Amino acid sequence: MKRFLHLSMLLAAVVMVSCKSSTVVAPTSTESSHGIDVSGNVWMAAPPTGEGVQLEAMPFDVPNNTEVQGNFYLRFPSDIDIDISRIEIAMNAGTHHMNMYRSHLFAPPDSLPSIIRNVHYTDIHGKSDTVSIPYQAQFRANLIWNESDMLVESQKPYLNWSLPELPDGNQSVVHFLANDTLIIENHFVNIDSAGQTTPNGKGKFIVNLWKAPAGKIPERASMLFSIKPNFQILPHATTTLTKDCRFGTDDIPWPIYILGMTGHFHSRGQQFIVDKMQGFYDVDGKPTHDSVIANIYKSIAWDEPAFKLYDVPVKLEKGQFLRLTGIYVNTTDKIFSFGPHVATEEHFNLFAWFAPSWRNGQTYYDRLN
Repeated sequence: MKRFLHLSMLLAAVVMVSCKSSTVVAPTSTESSHGIDVSGNVWMAAPPTGEGVQLEAMPFDVPNNTEVQGNFYLRFPSDIDIDISRIEIAMNAGTHHMNMYRSHLFAPPDSLPSIIRNVHYTDIHGKSDTVSIPYQAQFRANLIWNESDMLVESQKPYLNWSLPELPDGNQSVVHFLANDTLIIENHFVNIDSAGQTTPNGKGKFIVNLWKAPAGKIPERASMLFSIKPNFQILPHATTTLTKDCRFGTDDIPWPIYILGMTGHFHSRGQQFIVDKMQGFYDVDGKPTHDSVIANIYKSIAWDEPAFKLYDVPVKLEKGQFLRLTGIYVNTTDKIFSFGPHVATEEHFNLFAWFAPSWRNGQTYYDRLN
């Protein structure tokens, strides 16, 4: 059944695609059946009834020599609160990233143009349907960040992440509320000169959110989203950027445990490194020096950066922090500064999940330079 929904009656998304004409990827015991159909679009089986939900955006155009980035406004397809302990994402080739937010924005503001796109969902009770939702064809970063908490992030065509247990045996989870208002921000690139293409000219993503198993005490997680918003990558030069994330607030629930992380830059990026640091202070509480405890993350790929999963979460005590380092090589005559466009701008971003949560699951936005 297909129906049109008024903006005030948003719902969410997903469809089951026939496997008969698809390239099947042999799943492991912890993966859903998934693959690519004859049109070059991804498909993935939904979780069984009662075990999770699935969200799917129907294929949309990503023309040659363009970047398509925008927001899907929808609802979490469950009438009950759910703790999620496994996140599974499949996206068409050409994906740059996908971010999922819990947001106070129920629809694009009237001042921002939007169109309607069809999406599908399978809810927690196994019901599947096709609905129509608003889509805003340009990402408005500050607007979204100020009104939303990031829950899910992926930069890979296929991601299958089971959140780890904490040292006390509790299961780390991402908590979703019944009928949560969500924004899924998606970015596809189809530009040869930028080094990333969308071969079939179509963007598509599918998200499986798996319910945490019974018998474990859930411990809610938060996401750290850290960016360096002011920098320049100079022409014909190697530039090194650094940033410290010290969790500068009194209500961080020390110690915290890093569950997983991924860095993010564009094609000028050569290395993205995260060190676990210890700060030292004198008797008056003034900082004296810092010391590297361990290198906990490194990525050398800009189009599919490493997603580091910590089966044993990385413990941060009060006074310890993360130091981010990015190395960029610019062989052009242009200056690159912060911005979302792969072809003309650069990023220096870190996405990391940690538990126990900050402020009951809010995102810790670290946007200071």
